[in-house]
Amino acid sequence: MPILVHYGELALKGRNRPLFERRLIENIKKAVSAKVLRLHGRIVVESEDIEPLKSVFGISWMANAYIVKKDLNSIKKVVLSKVPERLTRDIHTFGVFVKRADKGFSYTSVEVADIVGEEVTKNLRLKVNLKHADLRVYIEISDQVFVFFEKIEGLKGLPVGVSGKVLCLHSGGIDSPVAAYQMMKRGCGVDFIHFHSFNCGERAVNTKVGELVERLGKYQLRSRLILVPYHPFHLSVLKNRVNGSYEPVLFRRFMLKMSESIAKAEGYQALVTGDSLGQVASQTLDNLNVFNRSVSMPIFQPLISFDKEEIVELARKVETYDISIKPYKDCCSIMAARPRTRIKLNKIEMLEKAMGLERVMEESLKLQEIYDF
Repeated sequence: MPILVHYGELALKGRNRPLFERRLIENIKKAVSAKVLRLHGRIVVESEDIEPLKSVFGISWMANAYIVKKDLNSIKKVVLSKVPERLTRDIHTFGVFVKRADKGFSYTSVEVADIVGEEVTKNLRLKVNLKHADLRVYIEISDQVFVFFEKIEGLKGLPVGVSGKVLCLHSGGIDSPVAAYQMMKRGCGVDFIHFHSFNCGERAVNTKVGELVERLGKYQLRSRLILVPYHPFHLSVLKNRVNGSYEPVLFRRFMLKMSESIAKAEGYQALVTGDSLGQVASQTLDNLNVFNRSVSMPIFQPLISFDKEEIVELARKVETYDISIKPYKDCCSIMAARPRTRIKLNKIEMLEKAMGLERVMEESLKLQEIYDF
Protein backbone atom coordinates (compact mmCIF):
# COMPACT_ATOMS: atom_id res chain seq x y z
CA MET A 1 0.00 0.00 0.00
CA PRO A 2 1.45 3.38 -0.98
CA ILE A 3 1.29 6.37 1.36
CA LEU A 4 -0.93 9.33 0.55
CA VAL A 5 0.51 12.58 1.90
CA HIS A 6 -1.33 15.87 2.33
CA TYR A 7 0.19 19.22 3.21
CA GLY A 8 -1.72 22.14 4.66
CA GLU A 9 0.22 25.38 5.07
CA LEU A 10 2.08 24.92 1.76
CA ALA A 11 -1.17 25.43 -0.10
CA LEU A 12 -1.17 29.06 1.07
CA LYS A 13 2.19 29.94 -0.45
CA GLY A 14 0.91 31.20 -3.81
CA ARG A 15 3.57 31.46 -6.50
CA ASN A 16 6.19 29.99 -4.16
CA ARG A 17 4.17 26.82 -3.73
CA PRO A 18 6.22 24.74 -6.25
CA LEU A 19 9.40 25.62 -4.33
CA PHE A 20 7.87 24.42 -1.07
CA GLU A 21 6.51 21.26 -2.71
CA ARG A 22 9.89 20.41 -4.25
CA ARG A 23 11.63 20.81 -0.89
CA LEU A 24 9.02 18.65 0.85
CA ILE A 25 9.44 15.93 -1.76
CA GLU A 26 13.24 16.07 -1.36
CA ASN A 27 12.92 15.71 2.41
CA ILE A 28 10.48 12.80 2.04
CA LYS A 29 12.86 11.02 -0.35
CA LYS A 30 15.71 11.39 2.14
CA ALA A 31 13.51 10.04 4.92
CA VAL A 32 12.13 6.95 3.16
CA SER A 33 14.40 6.30 0.13
CA ALA A 34 11.40 5.58 -2.08
CA LYS A 35 9.82 6.88 -5.27
CA VAL A 36 7.70 9.97 -4.64
CA LEU A 37 5.02 11.29 -7.01
CA ARG A 38 3.48 14.75 -6.94
CA LEU A 39 -0.19 14.89 -7.86
CA HIS A 40 -2.71 17.72 -7.65
CA GLY A 41 -2.45 19.02 -4.06
CA ARG A 42 -1.11 15.75 -2.69
CA ILE A 43 1.93 13.49 -2.74
CA VAL A 44 2.13 9.71 -3.13
CA VAL A 45 5.03 7.78 -1.62
CA GLU A 46 5.62 4.30 -2.98
CA SER A 47 6.42 2.74 0.38
CA GLU A 48 4.47 1.02 3.13
CA ASP A 49 6.72 2.28 5.94
CA ILE A 50 4.91 5.35 7.22
CA GLU A 51 6.99 5.74 10.41
CA PRO A 52 9.84 7.90 8.95
CA LEU A 53 7.32 10.42 7.58
CA LYS A 54 6.15 11.21 11.12
CA SER A 55 9.39 13.20 11.54
CA VAL A 56 9.10 15.24 8.32
CA PHE A 57 7.93 18.82 8.73
CA GLY A 58 5.43 20.12 6.19
CA ILE A 59 3.11 17.10 6.26
CA SER A 60 -0.41 17.83 7.50
CA TRP A 61 -1.54 14.20 7.52
CA MET A 62 -0.75 10.89 5.83
CA ALA A 63 -2.41 7.54 5.24
CA ASN A 64 -1.66 4.08 3.89
CA ALA A 65 -4.07 3.99 0.95
CA TYR A 66 -5.38 1.63 -1.72
CA ILE A 67 -5.16 2.95 -5.28
CA VAL A 68 -8.37 2.17 -7.12
CA LYS A 69 -9.49 2.34 -10.75
CA LYS A 70 -11.30 5.57 -11.50
CA ASP A 71 -14.84 4.18 -11.72
CA LEU A 72 -17.58 3.77 -9.16
CA ASN A 73 -17.84 -0.01 -9.40
CA SER A 74 -14.12 -0.40 -8.61
CA ILE A 75 -14.47 1.92 -5.64
CA LYS A 76 -17.42 -0.06 -4.27
CA LYS A 77 -15.60 -3.35 -4.79
CA VAL A 78 -12.48 -2.25 -2.88
CA VAL A 79 -14.48 -0.76 0.00
CA LEU A 80 -16.63 -3.89 0.38
CA SER A 81 -13.56 -6.13 0.32
CA LYS A 82 -11.47 -4.10 2.79
CA VAL A 83 -14.06 -3.02 5.39
CA PRO A 84 -14.60 -6.58 6.73
CA GLU A 85 -10.86 -6.80 7.51
CA ARG A 86 -11.28 -3.92 9.96
CA LEU A 87 -14.42 -5.06 11.72
CA THR A 88 -14.25 -5.90 15.41
CA ARG A 89 -16.89 -6.37 18.12
CA ASP A 90 -16.65 -2.66 18.96
CA ILE A 91 -17.49 -1.46 15.46
CA HIS A 92 -21.21 -0.93 14.86
CA THR A 93 -21.32 2.33 12.86
CA PHE A 94 -19.46 3.78 9.93
CA GLY A 95 -19.21 6.87 7.78
CA VAL A 96 -18.04 7.43 4.22
CA PHE A 97 -16.17 10.69 3.62
CA VAL A 98 -15.45 11.65 0.02
CA LYS A 99 -13.28 14.40 -1.40
CA ARG A 100 -13.53 14.91 -5.16
CA ALA A 101 -10.65 17.06 -6.48
CA ASP A 102 -11.32 15.88 -10.05
CA LYS A 103 -14.52 17.73 -10.93
CA GLY A 104 -14.70 15.77 -14.17
CA PHE A 105 -15.60 12.59 -12.32
CA SER A 106 -19.14 11.52 -13.15
CA TYR A 107 -20.48 11.59 -9.59
CA THR A 108 -20.33 14.29 -6.95
CA SER A 109 -18.78 13.71 -3.52
CA VAL A 110 -22.19 13.39 -1.92
CA GLU A 111 -23.38 10.91 -4.56
CA VAL A 112 -20.30 8.70 -4.14
CA ALA A 113 -20.69 8.74 -0.35
CA ASP A 114 -24.40 7.83 -0.59
CA ILE A 115 -23.90 5.01 -3.09
CA VAL A 116 -20.91 3.44 -1.33
CA GLY A 117 -22.55 3.88 2.08
CA GLU A 118 -25.70 2.14 0.88
CA GLU A 119 -23.64 -0.84 -0.33
CA VAL A 120 -21.87 -1.14 3.04
CA THR A 121 -25.16 -0.95 4.93
CA LYS A 122 -26.79 -3.56 2.71
CA ASN A 123 -23.92 -6.03 2.60
CA LEU A 124 -22.23 -5.61 5.99
CA ARG A 125 -25.17 -4.55 8.18
CA LEU A 126 -23.46 -1.49 9.67
CA LYS A 127 -25.33 1.69 10.58
CA VAL A 128 -24.37 5.13 9.30
CA ASN A 129 -23.18 7.70 11.88
CA LEU A 130 -21.18 10.50 10.34
CA LYS A 131 -20.56 12.38 13.60
CA HIS A 132 -19.32 9.47 15.73
CA ALA A 133 -18.44 6.71 13.29
CA ASP A 134 -16.70 3.67 14.75
CA LEU A 135 -15.14 3.10 11.34
CA ARG A 136 -14.33 5.89 8.89
CA VAL A 137 -14.02 5.18 5.17
CA TYR A 138 -12.16 7.88 3.23
CA ILE A 139 -12.28 8.19 -0.56
CA GLU A 140 -10.25 10.78 -2.50
CA ILE A 141 -10.84 11.25 -6.21
CA SER A 142 -8.01 13.12 -7.90
CA ASP A 143 -5.55 12.08 -10.62
CA GLN A 144 -6.12 8.67 -9.08
CA VAL A 145 -8.66 7.31 -6.61
CA PHE A 146 -7.50 6.52 -3.08
CA VAL A 147 -9.37 4.54 -0.43
CA PHE A 148 -8.10 4.53 3.15
CA PHE A 149 -9.35 4.12 6.70
CA GLU A 150 -7.08 6.15 8.97
CA LYS A 151 -5.47 9.59 8.81
CA ILE A 152 -2.22 9.91 10.74
CA GLU A 153 -1.42 13.45 11.82
CA GLY A 154 1.89 14.90 10.63
CA LEU A 155 4.16 17.53 12.18
CA LYS A 156 2.71 20.28 9.95
CA GLY A 157 4.80 23.45 9.66
CA LEU A 158 7.10 24.05 6.69
CA PRO A 159 9.66 21.73 5.06
CA VAL A 160 13.11 22.12 6.61
CA GLY A 161 15.30 24.18 4.30
CA VAL A 162 12.78 26.57 2.76
CA SER A 163 13.45 29.34 5.28
CA GLY A 164 17.25 29.39 5.22
CA LYS A 165 19.92 28.43 7.78
CA VAL A 166 20.18 29.47 11.42
CA LEU A 167 22.73 28.78 14.16
CA CYS A 168 21.39 27.74 17.56
CA LEU A 169 23.27 28.38 20.81
CA HIS A 170 23.12 24.89 22.30
CA SER A 171 23.58 24.62 26.07
CA GLY A 172 22.73 20.95 26.47
CA GLY A 173 19.78 21.86 28.69
CA ILE A 174 16.04 21.53 28.15
CA ASP A 175 15.31 24.82 26.40
CA SER A 176 17.71 25.15 23.47
CA PRO A 177 16.81 21.81 21.79
CA VAL A 178 13.13 22.80 21.93
CA ALA A 179 13.96 26.21 20.45
CA ALA A 180 15.84 24.45 17.63
CA TYR A 181 12.85 22.18 16.99
CA GLN A 182 10.53 25.20 16.78
CA MET A 183 12.77 26.80 14.15
CA MET A 184 12.90 23.57 12.13
CA LYS A 185 9.11 23.61 12.17
CA ARG A 186 9.21 27.02 10.49
CA GLY A 187 11.36 25.64 7.69
CA CYS A 188 14.85 26.53 8.96
CA GLY A 189 17.86 24.30 8.67
CA VAL A 190 19.40 24.44 12.16
CA ASP A 191 23.03 23.91 13.10
CA PHE A 192 24.39 24.15 16.63
CA ILE A 193 27.18 25.90 18.51
CA HIS A 194 28.24 24.84 22.00
CA PHE A 195 30.77 26.38 24.39
CA HIS A 196 32.45 23.69 26.50
CA SER A 197 34.83 23.42 29.44
CA PHE A 198 36.74 20.32 28.27
CA ASN A 199 40.31 20.16 27.03
CA CYS A 200 39.09 18.91 23.64
CA GLY A 201 35.84 19.04 21.70
CA GLU A 202 35.51 15.29 21.28
CA ARG A 203 34.79 14.90 24.99
CA ALA A 204 31.82 17.29 24.63
CA VAL A 205 30.53 15.38 21.60
CA ASN A 206 30.46 12.19 23.64
CA THR A 207 28.12 13.75 26.21
CA LYS A 208 24.45 14.67 26.02
CA VAL A 209 25.49 17.68 23.90
CA GLY A 210 26.21 15.44 20.93
CA GLU A 211 23.37 13.07 21.78
CA LEU A 212 20.84 15.93 21.59
CA VAL A 213 22.11 17.06 18.19
CA GLU A 214 21.85 13.50 16.93
CA ARG A 215 18.30 13.15 18.28
CA LEU A 216 17.18 16.39 16.63
CA GLY A 217 18.73 15.19 13.40
CA LYS A 218 15.71 12.94 12.85
CA TYR A 219 13.76 16.09 11.94
CA GLN A 220 16.25 17.41 9.38
CA LEU A 221 18.47 14.37 8.61
CA ARG A 222 21.75 16.27 8.90
CA SER A 223 23.17 18.63 11.49
CA ARG A 224 26.45 20.35 12.29
CA LEU A 225 27.84 20.99 15.76
CA ILE A 226 30.44 23.72 16.25
CA LEU A 227 32.40 23.48 19.51
CA VAL A 228 34.22 26.42 21.08
CA PRO A 229 36.34 26.09 24.27
CA TYR A 230 35.52 28.20 27.33
CA HIS A 231 39.02 28.49 28.77
CA PRO A 232 40.32 31.52 26.77
CA PHE A 233 37.39 33.56 28.07
CA HIS A 234 37.74 32.24 31.62
CA LEU A 235 41.48 32.96 31.75
CA SER A 236 40.82 36.55 30.67
CA VAL A 237 38.20 36.92 33.45
CA LEU A 238 40.69 35.66 36.04
CA LYS A 239 43.56 37.76 34.70
CA ASN A 240 41.49 40.94 34.83
CA ARG A 241 39.88 40.10 38.18
CA VAL A 242 36.36 40.63 36.91
CA ASN A 243 33.66 40.60 39.61
CA GLY A 244 32.07 37.15 39.45
CA SER A 245 28.52 38.51 39.34
CA TYR A 246 29.29 40.12 35.98
CA GLU A 247 30.78 36.97 34.46
CA PRO A 248 27.51 35.29 33.31
CA VAL A 249 26.44 38.43 31.39
CA LEU A 250 29.91 38.90 29.91
CA PHE A 251 30.02 35.24 28.90
CA ARG A 252 26.59 35.39 27.32
CA ARG A 253 27.63 38.41 25.21
CA PHE A 254 30.87 36.63 24.35
CA MET A 255 28.91 33.57 23.13
CA LEU A 256 26.63 35.74 20.99
CA LYS A 257 29.54 37.67 19.50
CA MET A 258 31.41 34.45 18.74
CA SER A 259 28.30 32.85 17.26
CA GLU A 260 27.65 35.89 15.07
CA SER A 261 31.24 35.90 13.80
CA ILE A 262 31.01 32.23 12.83
CA ALA A 263 27.47 32.63 11.45
CA LYS A 264 28.48 35.45 9.13
CA ALA A 265 31.48 33.50 7.87
CA GLU A 266 29.43 30.34 7.24
CA GLY A 267 26.31 31.89 5.69
CA TYR A 268 23.82 31.57 8.54
CA GLN A 269 21.08 34.20 8.50
CA ALA A 270 20.18 34.40 12.20
CA LEU A 271 21.01 33.13 15.68
CA VAL A 272 18.61 31.12 17.88
CA THR A 273 18.47 30.95 21.68
CA GLY A 274 16.24 29.14 24.16
CA ASP A 275 15.48 32.24 26.24
CA SER A 276 12.21 32.47 28.13
CA LEU A 277 11.49 35.86 29.64
CA GLY A 278 11.97 35.87 33.41
CA GLN A 279 12.55 32.12 33.67
CA VAL A 280 15.95 32.54 35.36
CA ALA A 281 17.71 35.50 36.96
CA SER A 282 19.79 36.30 33.90
CA GLN A 283 16.78 36.40 31.55
CA THR A 284 15.30 39.68 32.76
CA LEU A 285 14.18 42.19 30.15
CA ASP A 286 17.13 44.43 31.06
CA ASN A 287 19.66 41.65 30.63
CA LEU A 288 18.12 40.31 27.42
CA ASN A 289 18.40 43.81 26.00
CA VAL A 290 22.09 43.94 26.97
CA PHE A 291 22.65 40.48 25.46
CA ASN A 292 20.90 41.15 22.18
CA ARG A 293 22.61 44.47 21.59
CA SER A 294 25.96 42.67 21.47
CA VAL A 295 25.29 41.58 17.86
CA SER A 296 23.76 43.06 14.73
CA MET A 297 22.19 39.96 13.16
CA PRO A 298 18.68 38.76 14.10
CA ILE A 299 18.28 36.63 17.22
CA PHE A 300 15.22 34.37 17.22
CA GLN A 301 13.82 33.39 20.65
CA PRO A 302 10.88 31.08 19.88
CA LEU A 303 10.32 30.21 23.56
CA ILE A 304 10.28 33.79 24.88
CA SER A 305 6.65 33.57 26.15
CA PHE A 306 6.69 29.90 27.20
CA ASP A 307 6.66 28.88 30.85
CA LYS A 308 8.81 25.99 32.03
CA GLU A 309 5.97 23.46 32.07
CA GLU A 310 5.15 24.22 28.44
CA ILE A 311 8.80 23.81 27.44
CA VAL A 312 9.13 20.53 29.32
CA GLU A 313 5.94 19.20 27.72
CA LEU A 314 7.27 20.01 24.25
CA ALA A 315 10.69 18.55 25.12
CA ARG A 316 8.99 15.27 26.00
CA LYS A 317 7.11 15.32 22.70
CA VAL A 318 10.32 15.99 20.77
CA GLU A 319 12.03 13.20 22.76
CA THR A 320 14.85 15.40 24.03
CA TYR A 321 13.79 15.79 27.67
CA ASP A 322 15.29 12.55 29.02
CA ILE A 323 18.61 13.42 27.38
CA SER A 324 18.58 17.05 28.50
CA ILE A 325 18.26 16.18 32.20
CA LYS A 326 21.36 13.96 32.19
CA PRO A 327 24.19 15.31 34.37
CA TYR A 328 26.61 17.64 32.59
CA LYS A 329 29.03 20.28 33.86
CA ASP A 330 28.44 23.19 31.52
CA CYS A 331 30.28 26.50 31.60
CA CYS A 332 27.53 28.37 33.45
CA SER A 333 27.68 25.91 36.35
CA ILE A 334 31.16 27.13 37.31
CA MET A 335 30.22 30.81 37.34
CA ALA A 336 28.60 33.00 39.98
CA ALA A 337 25.43 31.52 41.46
CA ARG A 338 23.82 34.96 41.66
CA PRO A 339 24.27 36.88 38.41
CA ARG A 340 23.24 40.51 38.28
CA THR A 341 19.71 41.02 37.00
CA ARG A 342 20.08 44.64 35.90
CA ILE A 343 23.27 45.42 34.06
CA LYS A 344 24.22 48.79 32.60
CA LEU A 345 25.31 48.42 28.99
CA ASN A 346 28.13 50.95 29.30
CA LYS A 347 29.53 49.07 32.33
CA ILE A 348 29.59 45.79 30.42
CA GLU A 349 31.23 47.41 27.39
CA MET A 350 33.94 48.87 29.65
CA LEU A 351 34.62 45.43 31.13
CA GLU A 352 34.78 43.85 27.66
CA LYS A 353 37.31 46.44 26.58
CA ALA A 354 39.42 45.87 29.70
CA MET A 355 39.35 42.11 29.06
CA GLY A 356 40.46 42.53 25.45
CA LEU A 357 37.42 40.59 24.28
CA GLU A 358 38.34 40.89 20.58
CA ARG A 359 41.65 39.15 21.26
CA VAL A 360 39.87 36.44 23.28
CA MET A 361 37.51 35.88 20.37
CA GLU A 362 40.37 35.54 17.87
CA GLU A 363 42.04 32.96 20.10
CA SER A 364 38.78 31.04 20.56
CA LEU A 365 38.04 31.02 16.82
CA LYS A 366 41.35 29.25 16.19
CA LEU A 367 40.35 26.51 18.64
CA GLN A 368 36.85 25.80 17.28
CA GLU A 369 36.05 22.26 16.14
CA ILE A 370 33.28 21.12 13.80
CA TYR A 371 31.41 17.81 13.88
CA ASP A 372 28.87 16.67 11.29
CA PHE A 373 25.96 14.40 12.21
